Amino acid sequence: MLLKSILKKNKKNRIIFGFIVVISILLIPLMLDVLAPINNKKSAVFSTSANGDNFNILDFWENEIERVNSTPLNIVYGDNHTIEHITSFSNKIYELKARDIYFNSPYWAGAQPQNLTLYGVLLYPEIIKSNNPGALCMHGLNGEIDEAFDLAIPYLEKGFVVLCHSHPGHGKSEGAEPEPGNLYYEGAYNESAHFYLTLCGAIQGLRVLETLPIVNNSQIMVTGKSYGGLNAMWLAGILGERIAGVTAYIAVGDIAKNLFYPDKLIFWILGKSIREIPDSYVTNQLLRFDPIYYLNSSKLPPILWQIGTNDDFFHYSSIKGTFDSVQHNNKFLQIFPNDHHGFPGFEGSSKFFIDYVLNNGSSPPQINITSVSKTQDLRGDNLHIAIRVNSTEEIDSIQMVYKYTDILGSTWDHINLDSIDETNWEGELNPTIFSSNLDYYIIVNLKNMTNVWFSSNIYSAGEIRSNLTLPFIIIISVLILIPLALSIRRKFHKLPEMDLDEKSNMKHYFLKEIILIFAIDTVYYLSLIIPWIVYESGGVIFNHIYIFNNLYTWKIYFGEFASSLTTIFFIATIVNSQLNFISLRVSAILKLLYPTILLGFISVTPFLSGALDPNSLTSNFGLIFPGIGPIMMIVCSILLFLIGRRERKTKISLGLVKKKSSDRNRFKESLKNKFEKTKQRMRSKRT
Repeated sequence: MLLKSILKKNKKNRIIFGFIVVISILLIPLMLDVLAPINNKKSAVFSTSANGDNFNILDFWENEIERVNSTPLNIVYGDNHTIEHITSFSNKIYELKARDIYFNSPYWAGAQPQNLTLYGVLLYPEIIKSNNPGALCMHGLNGEIDEAFDLAIPYLEKGFVVLCHSHPGHGKSEGAEPEPGNLYYEGAYNESAHFYLTLCGAIQGLRVLETLPIVNNSQIMVTGKSYGGLNAMWLAGILGERIAGVTAYIAVGDIAKNLFYPDKLIFWILGKSIREIPDSYVTNQLLRFDPIYYLNSSKLPPILWQIGTNDDFFHYSSIKGTFDSVQHNNKFLQIFPNDHHGFPGFEGSSKFFIDYVLNNGSSPPQINITSVSKTQDLRGDNLHIAIRVNSTEEIDSIQMVYKYTDILGSTWDHINLDSIDETNWEGELNPTIFSSNLDYYIIVNLKNMTNVWFSSNIYSAGEIRSNLTLPFIIIISVLILIPLALSIRRKFHKLPEMDLDEKSNMKHYFLKEIILIFAIDTVYYLSLIIPWIVYESGGVIFNHIYIFNNLYTWKIYFGEFASSLTTIFFIATIVNSQLNFISLRVSAILKLLYPTILLGFISVTPFLSGALDPNSLTSNFGLIFPGIGPIMMIVCSILLFLIGRRERKTKISLGLVKKKSSDRNRFKESLKNKFEKTKQRMRSKRT
């Protein structure tokens, strides 16, 4: 009778199992959509400027520059004042001597009004001379003018007069706000593209500096952050003869490379997913705003890029095409391993570059890879590398920075190279556990200088094969399967004495429960490949694979611990899955904690980024939503908890475990015992 009642209650388990099957069926089209080939693009008619497919942006600006130069600046100065600025990474406080300034810039061709008024701030060094170098510093998309102050401080410390201005449609500057309709523009470039407006503003900013009597026009440098970095490259390409040097911070070109990486936030900005962007976009529109078409200018001055390997907008594969597009050799890189769209520690190399350009300082080191070869041993492929570095400054150390691109959660790591003589260095990289393609680059650290270093371009070494994979899989499988088998065996062998039919039915009941647990666990882990973060604009989706490869590897927040986070996650999930057959309810609670914390963080992020603030320019690009991934994890955790609760009731009914008294019942029992003892003492006293 007891067994029959348990099996009747098993209807609830069948309902839960059916629920899992339905969810799995519903997830199939979603997963297929996420994993669909990204080159399955929709064809579309794309309006282009009237210049034709062979359009040359440098030729275009040879004529268009006259329109900008003929726009009067109409400079209006404000009062001198002091700005307290706290740097974003070091939290160091600076008192900046400043003066507000307003000047005119042209609007789109044919638009009314014809001119815009842009707002800027002139920043002065501690000691103002009669003939100072000048710098134009530009902030990023949707940013505030004070974001450019971080870039300005190294220039101020070098005695520059610095102009920071707000892009059109930003802050106090007039003009159209940036939004997908004017960034993914479909009309003529000079009639509808926000890029055109900001470049006109940069040209006018350069002209403002040139009009200042205290600025030496032969010593003007240009720098910018993100969108400002793009503008710095555009400006240097068309007016390089008037610029001494340019630094692009967290900005590179070769934007077409991003079409292979649909999780880059540039698609959020453009408002189009990869499949919505036609081939004509690459052959027409990109010719007008991709920096690589400006950087091949013969006028381009010396240039330095400072970019992270994990930049959220630009994939690191774009660095090579950007670097190679420059015709001269006065081009330098500082590639920050594992860093995203913003990082500290760029100031030292920026000052070194300033001295090289303007003060006859030492040249950044020239890095040449002389040989790359592979040898094999029992472990697999060993990579040998030899380089030659020409440097007028003493070298402190050289590292080879590398990443196994096919290994989930792999960080950019490094090995130190050994010095053979003053210019030649060598090193060897041993195989890891899994075979993988390897990308690498070289970092040269200069001696007796604070945080001054430069890097080579990024290269590929091809596949590094490992012979350790099969032994590793066997060992891990044994470590997982043996405890799992013992836990399941223990579950069946703890059944009480009963007749053979009832015992067989009970084993059948537990077997179905185990299958159900495995099914829910499978759905739980499938949630790693479905959306976790979804951007309303541009069809940008981050799944948990993105989190493993980008967020977990963020060393600026996690330090050296970052390289182990993905491994720790999988070890924790394996242990937790073993716990399914020891204490299912505890396992379910632990499973619930992780997605709940991440879901809370994802939900708060749009508020922190300003995406939900209608007054923020970020809101122009759509909201950010939690995806179905964390929700599925939470649902699966709850289902496992319910199964665990049912399992406990079944074990209590079979006498396998004792029912614990509730706190309330224990309290009543305690009071009752105390009362009985008191009565006994009273009786003994009377006696």
